Amino acid sequence: MKLKAEPYTLRLRPDVQKSEQALRRNLNLLWCSGVLFNVLAFKNMANKVEFDAVLWNDEAILFIEYKDSPSMYKNMEAKRAQQIKGYSRNIARAFGFQKYNFIIVVNGLEQRVEKGSAAVIPLNELINYVPGFESSLEELDYIDWLLSKYNRQENPVEFTKELVLKELKILRDKIKQINK
Repeated sequence: MKLKAEPYTLRLRPDVQKSEQALRRNLNLLWCSGVLFNVLAFKNMANKVEFDAVLWNDEAILFIEYKDSPSMYKNMEAKRAQQIKGYSRNIARAFGFQKYNFIIVVNGLEQRVEKGSAAVIPLNELINYVPGFESSLEELDYIDWLLSKYNRQENPVEFTKELVLKELKILRDKIKQINK
């Protein structure tokens, strides 16, 4: 099976890892309307990342990386976790989801932590886990931030041409980055 939303292609890896059975048994499927396992994500046909599970509903999509032990999780660099979360946001956006999240699930982990900007949760908490989602539309978040910045009554921002131009350039760069 192959799903495409330019420039991304999602393919299913046909084999099932025995170590991933625990992940499948512990997934909370009550909030979602679909799930895929062993998803290979390509950007312009270059292999970028693999997700052990992808769950979605009408509004949001959740990408999951599973680690079978705390030592496997510790070998993952924080920078790599942050990159995968960024790919997740871009894939979510390409497939039309306004919200997304990426989590790392670890068998044998004692408590929730964070790696890079990704949440890391113990496998035993997954059965009741309801994801908190983030916006996949970074530039709209930035516009909302600007509106609240200039609209606030307390501690108003001095409205200058230079400041507005600087912030518009930041917004332009965010939009350009998405269309690469």
